Amino acid sequence: MITEEVLQKMKEEFFTSLLEARNEGKTIGLVQGSWDLFHIGHLRYILEARKLCDYLIVAMDSDEKIKKRKGETRPIIPEEERYEFLKLLGIADSVIIKDVKEPKWGLIQQVKPDVLIAIKDNYSDEDIEKLEEICGRVAILPRQSETSTSDKIRKIMIAGKGQQVKEISGKVKEKILELKNRIGYQENMMEPIPMLIDYLKDSTDWVCPVAAGCYWNGKWVFGANHSDFNIPKYDLENRTELYYATTEHAEMNLLKKLGGVEKLDTPIWTTLFPCDKCMKVLMDKGVKEIYYLEDHPEKNWSKRSHELAEKNGIKVIPVFQKEIQEEQPMDFQQMQYIYPPNAREQKQLDIMMEMESHGKDPLAPEYIDQEILYTTDYWYISKNRFPYEGVEEQFLIVARYPVYRKEEITEEMWLDLQNIWLTLSEKYQIPGGALCLRFGDPALSGATLKRFHVHLIEPKEEAKTKFSIGGHKVLKKGLQIGKDTLL
Repeated sequence: MITEEVLQKMKEEFFTSLLEARNEGKTIGLVQGSWDLFHIGHLRYILEARKLCDYLIVAMDSDEKIKKRKGETRPIIPEEERYEFLKLLGIADSVIIKDVKEPKWGLIQQVKPDVLIAIKDNYSDEDIEKLEEICGRVAILPRQSETSTSDKIRKIMIAGKGQQVKEISGKVKEKILELKNRIGYQENMMEPIPMLIDYLKDSTDWVCPVAAGCYWNGKWVFGANHSDFNIPKYDLENRTELYYATTEHAEMNLLKKLGGVEKLDTPIWTTLFPCDKCMKVLMDKGVKEIYYLEDHPEKNWSKRSHELAEKNGIKVIPVFQKEIQEEQPMDFQQMQYIYPPNAREQKQLDIMMEMESHGKDPLAPEYIDQEILYTTDYWYISKNRFPYEGVEEQFLIVARYPVYRKEEITEEMWLDLQNIWLTLSEKYQIPGGALCLRFGDPALSGATLKRFHVHLIEPKEEAKTKFSIGGHKVLKKGLQIGKDTLL
């Protein structure tokens, strides 16, 4: 590991060289990465970055920074070797090591490059907008090879120590297919189910591949469970307790991807209900909602995990509800996307129930069965198909992403909503009306759909429009689910 004294000297030389380049009027470019197990994609990426500037800086993550983000097994190549390798390549004007203590975007703010070169997967659209306020511009390059360093390391492990278990990749694919058949998988299922299931192929557990994900900083992030091929062949092939104790669970690998966040106030999605150990970690991280595709309720670890969730107020939601028996009273509160008692019309109720029965959110932009007028970064805008009485215009402003709780609304979403309100008012020449939103328990809010949405209402002249809050516990008189009328 490079000493603090040497690192300090490197930084001094780096900023001196940078200042000279600026004084000479050179275009400064910055590209960042770990550069661990350097491969052809890395080289192509840096060469493409080289074309975009006169003076190229290659920033390299320190060993500690990589360990914090990717786990104790990384990096494969220590920082002093990676640093020397990049210097000897001679394709960068300057190489700098990023310290683990450096704040987010710290180097970018210090350098203020004329062009920041990046891969789209590393930044959300919101991130790019903010970065362009710091830099001259952000240049997005596609990946320059089919696999990443992590993929290559995983393949090396499988090809080497993984020879103890043959054809892992094929076996994982078989298990994914079995899961798809069990849940009746369709490609048009609600987000993030297709992405979650697709990520299962990253798992190296051929008996029970698991993936977990969450929506974080404007993008979906996923992790899969990985086998430890260092353990004895007998324990690996016979699935002993030693094997399970040394398997990296999907939830833990997800947290590594998030960079060691202290608080995770966003729902977690997983293909299999978390074990009790993972549940404790998620509980400590502040997770309040967990959506899962399958469970093993007969297993002791599942029983313990459910008890932990209930005790600590964590809401666990099975994505694929068991079919409701007609003779049993319907529990409307347990429905995932809708709350039928607040429906006003039979057609409205029929559409909602059809979508819910297929595991689809009626307000998801890919499923909504009406024209979308336009979209912004965080919302889409449509006219209400079932407007209230006495209304001249009624617009629906709906969260583009699966947001169901007020705590999930970011400051940027509120600002975006304000702009939409002003834009609609001007474009449709709305002289007056109301911006109405509901939140929380639909039995109190009066909402029929749980995805966060807002109504912009212009009443007719000399007419009164009612926007009700306060809900019901049973269907309104005359409305039906199936053949039976519920009163």
